[in-house]
Amino acid sequence: MDIIANKCSGKGNGEKCLNAVTKYLDEHEIAYTVHITERVGHGKQLAAELSENGSEVIVALGGDGTFHEVLNGIDFEKSRLGFIPAGRGNDFATGTNAVSLDPIKAIETIVRGEHRDLDYIQVGDKRCINVGGTGMDVDVLLKTANSHNKLTYVASLLRCLLRFKPYHVEAEINGETKAYDCIMLGVCNGTQFGGGIKLSPLSKADDGKMDVIIMTKPKHTPTLLVMPKFVKGKHMNKPYTHHIVCESIKVTTTAPIELDGEIYYDLDFDAHIVNGGLKTFAIGES
Repeated sequence: MDIIANKCSGKGNGEKCLNAVTKYLDEHEIAYTVHITERVGHGKQLAAELSENGSEVIVALGGDGTFHEVLNGIDFEKSRLGFIPAGRGNDFATGTNAVSLDPIKAIETIVRGEHRDLDYIQVGDKRCINVGGTGMDVDVLLKTANSHNKLTYVASLLRCLLRFKPYHVEAEINGETKAYDCIMLGVCNGTQFGGGIKLSPLSKADDGKMDVIIMTKPKHTPTLLVMPKFVKGKHMNKPYTHHIVCESIKVTTTAPIELDGEIYYDLDFDAHIVNGGLKTFAIGES
C-alpha cells in the first residue's frame, strides 16, 4: 500500500490523520509506504510513478485538491484508489457518502479490500472527482485562494452575489445547443462543493450520469436572497435553476473553469461521465 499524503491539508488535519492511519497500520502489521506531497502537482506525479511501478493500492490522504491530483495521475488499469479525507470541506466524501470522514474507518475500508467502482467526470484531458464549473464559483475561488478561513468561501460568495455580472455560455447536450446568461454552470458527480454548499443534491456518484446545474439570474427576486436556498440545496425547483441529467456536455465560454476547486484557464469545457471508471473501495461496517 502506498499513501500519498498532504500533511498541510485542513490546517494540520492532514498530519493528524496520517499519524492515526500509520499507527493503525503499524499495530496491524500492514506494510505501507508514505509519500509526502511537497508542491502543487506533486500528488499527480507521485500517483503516476507509483502506478507505473506496479502499486496495486494507492491511498490519497488530504482534501479534495489532493484527491484531484492523485485521480489525475493514477492508472486505473494498474492501481485501485483509496481515500482518507483530511481537508477543510471534504465535499467529495460528505456529498457522496462513499468515504468515511473518520480516518480509522477510512483505512479499515481500504484494508478490508472490498471493491467498488464509482464514476468520475472527464473534462478534456483532466479528470474531475466531484464538481466542475464555471462562473461565480471560479471568482470565489480566486478570492479565497490564499485564505485558510473555513467561512471565507461563503463570505466571498455573498460579496460576489452583490456585484456579479452573469456569464454568457452555450451548452451543447444531445446535439442541441442552448444559450444562457448564468451565474454559474456546474457539472456534478457529487452533491456539494465549497465546504458544504449543496449545489446538486440529487447527484449520485455511481449512476453513470452527470447532473448539470445552470443557475441564471433571478428575474423577480434579489440575487442575494437566493443564497440561503442555494447553500441548503433548496434551489432545485426554482425558475432560475436549470437541472439537466446527461452523460456529456460541451460548454462554450470565455471564462476559466474549475475542477474540484482547481482552476484551469486553457481547458476546453468538454465533459463526459466515465461510468465506473473510479476504481475504489466499498465503505461498510468494520
